[in-house]
Amino acid sequence: VRPYDIYAFGRTELAKRMMSAKEHGRLHTEQPFVIKLPACDLDLGYASREPVLVQGIIDAYFYEDDGIVVVDYKTDYVERGEELLEKYGKQLHYYEIALEQLTGKKVKEKVIYSFCLGKCLAG
Repeated sequence: VRPYDIYAFGRTELAKRMMSAKEHGRLHTEQPFVIKLPACDLDLGYASREPVLVQGIIDAYFYEDDGIVVVDYKTDYVERGEELLEKYGKQLHYYEIALEQLTGKKVKEKVIYSFCLGKCLAG
């Protein structure tokens, strides 16, 4: 990621919302998680309902009055935002499940920020 790309992110509405959340102690970054899902829910071709552990790290999430916003940063080179949404949509869904289990609150918004495209994509 080039320094200008970070600067450009800092000027987005998303970054402003994140800074506001940080000022109020409502921003969380690098949150590890482990969730248990049926194998058939993983889109890997398994018909079994045997539980499988899925683990990962959520780049960032923050609280607003009406719910949680999940943020995932991507540095992939793409020409269209749809490529990222197709590739990482399931990952965002896992983040949503994990955060709702962890916090007991609803995720209201899932966002991918593409440094390549310099914009936010709704997940």
